[in-house]
Amino acid sequence: MMQDPLLYVFDLAASFILAAAASCRARNGGAHFSGAAVLACLAGLAAPLLRDALLGHPVLALNRGDYLAAAVAGAVAGTLAARLGHAWRAFYWLDSMGLGLAAGVGGVRGAVFGLGVVGCLVLGVLAALAGGLVRDVALGDTARLVEEDSYATAAALGVMLALVALLYGGMPLWMCALACCGLVLVLRALRLRKGLQGGI
Repeated sequence: MMQDPLLYVFDLAASFILAAAASCRARNGGAHFSGAAVLACLAGLAAPLLRDALLGHPVLALNRGDYLAAAVAGAVAGTLAARLGHAWRAFYWLDSMGLGLAAGVGGVRGAVFGLGVVGCLVLGVLAALAGGLVRDVALGDTARLVEEDSYATAAALGVMLALVALLYGGMPLWMCALACCGLVLVLRALRLRKGLQGGI
């Protein structure tokens, strides 16, 4: 179980948001709703499945139906987002927010289970990248973690901030995860601004 109720909420939110990002991207690319929904569930559950498996802990996403429910709800939300006039921008922000939350929850959860700083960093980054990697590979896209210089780097820096806040600042778990997400969003916003200025 999650030691912090808000951290658990953030974990569910990450599943919802990553599922929404996958569904939005798939539907915008012409995928059928059922295919987009399956992909969304896989992307939404990838982070908690990988994280808890690496920790050797009972996998919450398999033991509790609310993770699947969050992913299904995210699939529906992503389908609606794909109908917007700026579907790509909606996908970008959903993906960035999911990246930040998954990284933050993964990093601080590793600390709770007694991992060292390096272990927490690796766990947080792997959890953050899992959903996006599943989505990009399934859609035949170039994985964003190798295509964009601010993707994996943003997740790593976010986890570092969360660990500093936890280990040296004594902040609550949920606040550390939120700080991670905030930094990731700032870095992704800077990347988007740079891309727009460069004509991307």
